[in-house]
Amino acid sequence: MPREDPGRPQTQSGGPRFVQPDEDIDIRQRNLPARGVRGGGCAIDSNPNPINLTALVPQNKLARTVSDYPTFFFNWPQTKATLAEFTLLDPNNKQIYKQTLPISNLSGTIEVSIPANKNVPPLEVGKTYRWSFTVICDSQDRSADLLEMGTVRRVELSADIRSQLEKADPRQKSFIYAENGIWQDAISTLAEARRAKPDDLVLKADWESLLDSVQLGKIAKEPIVQIEVSQPQP
Repeated sequence: MPREDPGRPQTQSGGPRFVQPDEDIDIRQRNLPARGVRGGGCAIDSNPNPINLTALVPQNKLARTVSDYPTFFFNWPQTKATLAEFTLLDPNNKQIYKQTLPISNLSGTIEVSIPANKNVPPLEVGKTYRWSFTVICDSQDRSADLLEMGTVRRVELSADIRSQLEKADPRQKSFIYAENGIWQDAISTLAEARRAKPDDLVLKADWESLLDSVQLGKIAKEPIVQIEVSQPQP
């Protein structure tokens, strides 16, 4: 894949690698569960090991996006749980979006997209939002829930990055986003490209490279699962 100009990332050797911005690297999220939260209540009978719920985000669970309605990704093994729940809070800790997800007999990586509609306000540039994703192990005892939490900050693209993206195909866009520290758009762009070409081995390798760059190589081979969702609850 030739380079068309000096401002475009080289993409012919290796896949995209996420580079977290310097100002984000030393941020440690407070009161957030560690990656790979474990709980025993959801394990299937044939698997006595506790479930491992994982958000596909950088290790400090702080990610950037340029989207007003971003997409998030989560992974878990097979579980007895039938429901999961995604919630998004604004900078004032006000709930702006809530979605219940049916997960019966599902395992792998799923995506949760914030819908662009009048009931859900778009993310604002320069503001940080908190999300949570819960696997409901026992609806009668929510203390058994499996929980992942993190934050996403919407940022504005520089003129240089916008120029690069205008010239890029979907695969190249994932490189541009990743190398400029924009995690949510790097992973969602690459996931969309894989859906369009599910048998493309180069895109498969790109996906593994991107996840490996945030220490998630072990789940990179898990399938991306599509699920039907109920109406969002703003």
